[in-house]
Amino acid sequence: MSIYTNKKKTIFRWFVLPWIIGFLLIILVLGLVTGMGEKLEPFVALDNVSSDELYQLDLKRSYAEGVKLDENLPLYTKGNDKSVGILLIHGFTGSPYEMHELSAYLNKFGYSTYSVRLPGSGTAPENLNEFSYADWYESLKFGYYALKNSSDQVFVVGQSLGGLLASAVGYYNEVSGIIMLNPAIKIKDWRFRFIPLIKFFNNISKKSDFDANYAGYFYDVWPMKGMYQLYLTQKYVKKNLYDYDSPIFLVQAKEDEVVDYRGVLRYFKNIKAKDKKKFLVEGKEDMHVLTLSKNSKQQLVFNAISNWIKEKSNVRQ
Repeated sequence: MSIYTNKKKTIFRWFVLPWIIGFLLIILVLGLVTGMGEKLEPFVALDNVSSDELYQLDLKRSYAEGVKLDENLPLYTKGNDKSVGILLIHGFTGSPYEMHELSAYLNKFGYSTYSVRLPGSGTAPENLNEFSYADWYESLKFGYYALKNSSDQVFVVGQSLGGLLASAVGYYNEVSGIIMLNPAIKIKDWRFRFIPLIKFFNNISKKSDFDANYAGYFYDVWPMKGMYQLYLTQKYVKKNLYDYDSPIFLVQAKEDEVVDYRGVLRYFKNIKAKDKKKFLVEGKEDMHVLTLSKNSKQQLVFNAISNWIKEKSNVRQ
């Protein structure tokens, strides 16, 4: 090996490489702090707006974003009485479709349900890169007030990212209970912690295990800027939401392929709540999206949810 080659390696190792590493660290730190100033607040009161009008406004918002499939639209189904209303929040890269079977199940008990659509969802993947976690949270006010203005009690149920947003809805607004399904408190994939950096270099990333049967209802890619907003939602919840006035019910699969259940249980153990209960779903076939029919434990999960709501609402069925 020539002296010239050794000199080049020495220059790169001691002068060029440190600058590259320093630059990447600066970008990472900037990514960690950017956006953290968005503080969530209680929803602006919409008590004087009818439930039907709120639903129509929410539908118009979806059409304006380009939603084409009916399954990806918000769905408001009125129950037989005014006892209980349940807000259903889907997960990241999903759509209201993933909550439809749970909605239909709960409707059988006479409950009113409202399956929301998070901005950027159910249209085109790149649209998820255009919204912040504050936008996601604010979009829930239509469904929340549609139920609050027509029901005696409101419960909120969220899947994955929806679980984080459900906790925020229940933390800042009046609800009778919060149900989190595999909440995205801690992501298993080690690369997720570098999302603040990755988003600068990659806009969209292909999913490796996408089920083509759900094309149209779920995105087959990961929008990176949207993923960063999920990252910020996670950080916001863990840092700010810790003392709840409402009861909380956690449903968590131990074999969840996306979320680290141990991290979820640590968060759940440390939070304060009026009362809290957890239900662990066990089995190798468990999956992240608990509400889909391909989950063999779907009915077990649905029964646990309805039983808890029944207990907390004091409604006799």
